[in-house]
Amino acid sequence: MPNTATVRERVQELTWALVDDQITPDELQLLESLLLGDDAARETYLDCIQLHADLTTHFAEAAQPSARRSPVIGFLGEAFPPAEAQRTQS
Repeated sequence: MPNTATVRERVQELTWALVDDQITPDELQLLESLLLGDDAARETYLDCIQLHADLTTHFAEAAQPSARRSPVIGFLGEAFPPAEAQRTQS
């Protein structure tokens, strides 16, 4: 039986291959086998999947344009156009 560090490393490799849609059927079978038989493997798998989910969420939020608001009167919300829009309309 391989040591825990070796199992964790292999699970990480296989999990990233799975997330990247690069895993082979034999590798998927190995990953499933490792996950069924080892608590450390399951913990490592969950850590990788959580990191993937966190990064996906982070970069999805960063890609969306944020509404530009005045730091002084930002509480007025969307009812008033930004100051730049008022200047260009004049």
